Amino acid sequence: MEKNKNIIIGIDTSCYTTSIAAISLEKSIVFNKKIMLKVKKDSKGLRQSEMVFQHVNNLGEISEELKNIMNGYNICAICASEKPRPIKDSYMPAFTVGYNFAKLFSSMNNINLYSTTHQENHIEASLYEKKLKRNKFISVHMSGGTTEILLVEKNNDDSNITIIGGSKDISFGQLIDRLGVQLGYEFPCGKYIDKNASECNQNIDVGIKTSVKDGYMNLSGIENQITKLKNDFDEKYISKSLMDSIVRSLYKALKFLCKEYDISEVVFAGGVASSKYIKKSLSQKLYKDKVTSFFTKPEYSTDNALGCALIGLNKFIGE
Repeated sequence: MEKNKNIIIGIDTSCYTTSIAAISLEKSIVFNKKIMLKVKKDSKGLRQSEMVFQHVNNLGEISEELKNIMNGYNICAICASEKPRPIKDSYMPAFTVGYNFAKLFSSMNNINLYSTTHQENHIEASLYEKKLKRNKFISVHMSGGTTEILLVEKNNDDSNITIIGGSKDISFGQLIDRLGVQLGYEFPCGKYIDKNASECNQNIDVGIKTSVKDGYMNLSGIENQITKLKNDFDEKYISKSLMDSIVRSLYKALKFLCKEYDISEVVFAGGVASSKYIKKSLSQKLYKDKVTSFFTKPEYSTDNALGCALIGLNKFIGE
């Protein structure tokens, strides 16, 4: 079969999205399918058992499309997120669905099976079509349940990832979703809060107080302050106040860490990184400190399996 017909499959079954992607050996995207898990209105999330049930059904639905792909391509390998983070005790039932599906697919088709983590998947997807000057950089992973600042040192097809900052309590995603639910928006609420913030023309005279020290942030205080604004301001101003506090918190943490670790490039990953408000405001602040920000397209920043496919490709080529 022609070289450009050889592909790598990636699978990621996260807290809110079932994702399958396929790329050619030249890194062209052949297939990129995502199905959001269904969350009931006014709910703040899903239980793990609900995630597992929906992932099983979604993979069954996507498998029909995967069958059509196999008719026109030669699948060389499959790579799936096995757990949330690349540490020993990291575990979440939702990811076992995608990984076990990948194991079965690998066995039935006699192809290579590789594993990775959700966090590594996010970082790799955010680097798609990006070229960094150095193999050592900072990555900010901010999603529904995670706000971590990571020192990443890439070595061929492997990465050494160390947590050097982040939130000490709740995540940015939780902050945004909790406000959105209070305002009556559908969960997850990020796109509504981001739209409000971007459309608000009112200046923030007195911003929300933030608590940041040595790269670590305490965010629960922000939630309490935002709640107090609800009776005096409209939804757009409240949303902008929240997003402004997120930007200022991140900026303080990153300014310290970039200097501490001699870093000039920061890669943003995770669903919250798809925010237009955060991208514009934070990039401008970091640019003044001669730090380059790398934000990718929303479809690669939010939960997806492109990173898994790219990691699988690197492992396949490296063998």
